[in-house]
Amino acid sequence: MVLEFNKNFYKFKAVRTAIKAYKDLADFEFKEDKRTLRIFLRNIDKAVANSIKDEFANYVLFLSLTLNKA
Repeated sequence: MVLEFNKNFYKFKAVRTAIKAYKDLADFEFKEDKRTLRIFLRNIDKAVANSIKDEFANYVLFLSLTLNKA
């Protein structure tokens, strides 16, 4: 599973923080290029397999918005 976040809207720190919070639910690999933060999820816990993509993205959005206000 791959999630992509546009660097113009999402903060690097938010993605890193979310990965730490979700680390027990999947194996994460992080890559970035000039415009995009890419997160690769593997070995996803079956209990959250259907929802982890949306929940992780929502958490990254929340963190990015919170960091923008700080």
